[in-house]
Amino acid sequence: MTDRSTEDLERELAFYRRQCNDLGARVLRMQEEQSRAHREARRSRTAARLLRSAFGLVNVEASDEAIGDRMLEIVLDNLVCDRAAILRRDSRQGGFRIVNALGFAYPRAVGEIPLDDPPEFFFTSSREAGDGMAAALVQALGLPYIMWAYDPAAGIALLLGNRGEANVSRPFGPDDREVVEAALGVFVDIMQRRRVEEELRVAKIVAEEANSIKAAFLANLSHELRTPLNAIIGFSEIIRDEMYGIDSREKYQEYASDIHENGQHLLSLIQDILDFSRLQSGRATLREESVDLAQAAGAAMGAVSTMARERGVNLTIGIRPGMPPIHADPTRIRQILINLIGNAVKFTPAGGRVEIRAGLSDDGGAVLQVIDSGIGMAPEDIPRALEPFCQLENTYTRRFGGTGLGLPLCKTLAERHGGTLSIDSRLGVGTTVTVRLPQQRVADGSASIFYRA
Repeated sequence: MTDRSTEDLERELAFYRRQCNDLGARVLRMQEEQSRAHREARRSRTAARLLRSAFGLVNVEASDEAIGDRMLEIVLDNLVCDRAAILRRDSRQGGFRIVNALGFAYPRAVGEIPLDDPPEFFFTSSREAGDGMAAALVQALGLPYIMWAYDPAAGIALLLGNRGEANVSRPFGPDDREVVEAALGVFVDIMQRRRVEEELRVAKIVAEEANSIKAAFLANLSHELRTPLNAIIGFSEIIRDEMYGIDSREKYQEYASDIHENGQHLLSLIQDILDFSRLQSGRATLREESVDLAQAAGAAMGAVSTMARERGVNLTIGIRPGMPPIHADPTRIRQILINLIGNAVKFTPAGGRVEIRAGLSDDGGAVLQVIDSGIGMAPEDIPRALEPFCQLENTYTRRFGGTGLGLPLCKTLAERHGGTLSIDSRLGVGTTVTVRLPQQRVADGSASIFYRA
């Protein structure tokens, strides 16, 4: 064979080698693309399967903890990992604590994990060891290979872990982010929906209770208004028609006095409603001046003395001379005292007593107390007694009357003065209502403290 023929064969051989190499490279690329497409298809199927199962939790009636555990079961069933956890961030401390975990021996023993500025996603593998936060998690959990997804708005993180990579076809990688974040997103949506539904349920209960209270208040108010109105109409008709003849002047004067008394009662009811409405809307202002508590208590006691005498209730006052005046709205202070004393008289049986006290507390503030030996109330009823429009028991309403605004109105007036109103009561023993005003309300003076509250 000539040299020329040999050269031709060598060139041809080199050509076919290049062709084979090109074909081999193309085959490898096709295999890689096919493998990538297969992984993406598998990931898409996994994501679809996971999301379908997770969305089934939306209508499950269970506790938040049970929902979290079921979510982790779905994650472990669909993703290549042997343990998973849901963590929640403490908004005050900044650390994370495990709220749900599967595959961990003692997840609660981990305690709070301090993580500053956590990222939304990261992973560790044999090729991506990670540092900083990743290293802290690896150390805290005792897992070399973890994947982390975090929703900053919800403060919830999903963590996947493997003890080793021998049980997986490949280590964690960035391509897993889509599936893991989708799982976290579904869980966050489910929990937010459950929270909104719970808020709506509670709001519905509150609204229904408010409607019930409103209906009871209106029914009670109509009774409170109708009773004195019927008396006014009846007595006025007797006077108008001269039912007892023209010479029964004393009888008519008695009825006129009854009309006046019932009119005053109506006025006080309407005034309480208007005052409470103004206070709640912020339209009421305090007209402050120096107030002598002894005089205010005496005037209030005089206003209810007739009712006390008719009911056989003994009124006493425990304010000695020397009590410094306070800086307050005298009308509102008198209103507080009249309401509290009137309530005490109303709920105290014949032969009982009502005592009004005033003095200085240890911190130099003013203290007003109305103490009665009446029917009292159970401790669990005290909060309701301070709610507007509430009556503790229907039997109380029928027997003693009232709109249910007295104590809430006094509490609001005390708070407008920077003070507080509290109740101490025992059923069948009596009640003590205490109004405390801050030291700033007490006028400067050297008066001795004669009564400690």
